[in-house]
Amino acid sequence: MPNLNKVNMPLLSTILIIGILAAIAVGCLKEVTTVDLPKDGVIPGGSIPPIDASAPAQTETATFALGCFWAPDSLFGSLDGVVRTRVGYAGGTTQNPTYHNLGDHTETIQIDYDPTQISYQELLDIYWDSHNPTGQPWSRQYMSITFYHDSDQRELAMESKQREETSLGRQVYTEIIPFSKFYLAEDYHQKYYLQQEPELMEELSTIYPNFADFLDSTAVARINGYLGGHVTFEELQEQLDSSRSVSG
Repeated sequence: MPNLNKVNMPLLSTILIIGILAAIAVGCLKEVTTVDLPKDGVIPGGSIPPIDASAPAQTETATFALGCFWAPDSLFGSLDGVVRTRVGYAGGTTQNPTYHNLGDHTETIQIDYDPTQISYQELLDIYWDSHNPTGQPWSRQYMSITFYHDSDQRELAMESKQREETSLGRQVYTEIIPFSKFYLAEDYHQKYYLQQEPELMEELSTIYPNFADFLDSTAVARINGYLGGHVTFEELQEQLDSSRSVSG
């Protein structure tokens, strides 16, 4: 995995985020407190952040490969309208790939999004702007691939690739292929920037005792987006606060 420059989070921001997390876990930003870990491992209904409680039941999925998946996980997770992200491996034939036995798969990000808030075309625009698709891939692991889930996504992806080539005046090597199967990457790859902050992870473990809940959380995706440098602390707080009025 290439070394990426992780944004160093100031201590004050760490403290503030922990305060926000402790507060939203009980549904009140005015009272910072802690959450007792439930004995049965089930998160109480009132303890999850409002941005998670108000997540739409119906989402659509986009699947992209654009190099090392740590940075895209942070970027797409920061976007309004994106409900959850996860990184993994796709595009190959090797069964049950792992990071150290990837076979012919490519590092990939999968995005669940609310199409009433953000469109597939908007995700494509961000996808093209976030990597250089004109260089021939030096490794199958880091190829540029758009995996389409239906005919509409295929049409939009093909059209956007053609526009990209016209705009750049160069060949775009991105493959556009049908989605077949996605293998979830190891836990330590998920929300990688966030997992480098032990204080935040300790606080989050009280809200999401199960890693699957952590991975599915919109709040977690937004915090990881902040740590990747894609939103300011004020924007992060606004994102987490704005859902409070929606969820009541």
